Amino acid sequence: MPRDYREEFSVTRSWAYLNHANVAPLSRRAQDRLHQWCDDVASNGDTTIQSWFKEIEDIRRAAGRLVGAAATEIAFLKNTSEGISLIAEGFPWRDGDNVVILGNDYPANVYPWLHQQRKSVSVKLIESNDGGVSIEQLAAVIDERTRMVSISFVHFATGFRSDLELIGEFCRMHHIDFLVDAIQGLGVFPVDVKKMNIDYLCANSQKWLLAPQGAAILFVDEEKLNKICPISVGWKSVVDPHKYSRIDYCLRNDAARFECGSFVIPSIIALGGSLALIEEVGVSTIRDRVKDNTDYLVDRLKAIGAKVTSKRDGDQWSGIVAFNIPEIDPNQIVERARNDRVVISARGGCVRVSPHFYNNHEDIDRLIAVLKKVRQ
Repeated sequence: MPRDYREEFSVTRSWAYLNHANVAPLSRRAQDRLHQWCDDVASNGDTTIQSWFKEIEDIRRAAGRLVGAAATEIAFLKNTSEGISLIAEGFPWRDGDNVVILGNDYPANVYPWLHQQRKSVSVKLIESNDGGVSIEQLAAVIDERTRMVSISFVHFATGFRSDLELIGEFCRMHHIDFLVDAIQGLGVFPVDVKKMNIDYLCANSQKWLLAPQGAAILFVDEEKLNKICPISVGWKSVVDPHKYSRIDYCLRNDAARFECGSFVIPSIIALGGSLALIEEVGVSTIRDRVKDNTDYLVDRLKAIGAKVTSKRDGDQWSGIVAFNIPEIDPNQIVERARNDRVVISARGGCVRVSPHFYNNHEDIDRLIAVLKKVRQ
């Protein structure tokens, strides 16, 4: 029996934490790295900062391995919204161009594109009840002026997981750039940006990557690097950033050109701890354990008469399970669960449950016990 890793998560001592699609608890490794950084800075100031910079470059390589990219194609930003906005604003739009997005996607992957309308860029919305995007839907809306398709890997409310490889192949065939908001799937499902023909990928660290807020991974394919104009340029954007007394405006030739200023060092260092854990466990193992937990959850929900709205067929399933109990407000369920130290969310008019690999069936049984009480 593989190691369950529950001891890596202090939250398991007090809570059945089933809310990783919102904000995850820190892994012990992330927590340890945070403490070590704080202790070092408190004791030594910046005298050891070069060792932390070296570690950040190691973490950059680990982030690259996670998505199948070179370290030179990875930038560290503050959040997913910043990454999507950076691509949307820096893209070389022409009057009459259009971008295709999902109409009910998470706002971080909607507003940056709507903002491009001021540049005479049209936004084409795909309406989808289940939160998925099909090739047929794409084929129906694209035209010769479509320059970008931007979707979420996993829909934040429904849990629908889109086929990135199929969509990426479609975009490549039609010479359309492809951006993926991977925040709800990265860390649970294998991602290979090259195989999937993904040009840009963004994901924050506070959900399935089990790290703090304030660190996000941005992938920009090396062939697209010069296509995106940096919208913010600072001292770190150039080739020799530490030669402060010499002004030589020569942008870096890698994705780090998009890191215009100082890092949020503690968040990136903590992310490194969690990436090491994910690499040790293995994304395929994480996927299998999340599948086991969500399958068990769905079976238990159906047994008590709940209506599961998330797709569970084939490769559409994810770590998010949405459901309703007839005539009971989802927010009431969330509140009752919190009172019993079970953490879940309400999204899109449904209860949303999102267990990770370290959760077990006992955690889910605690939720089912709450639901039974709510129905009484």
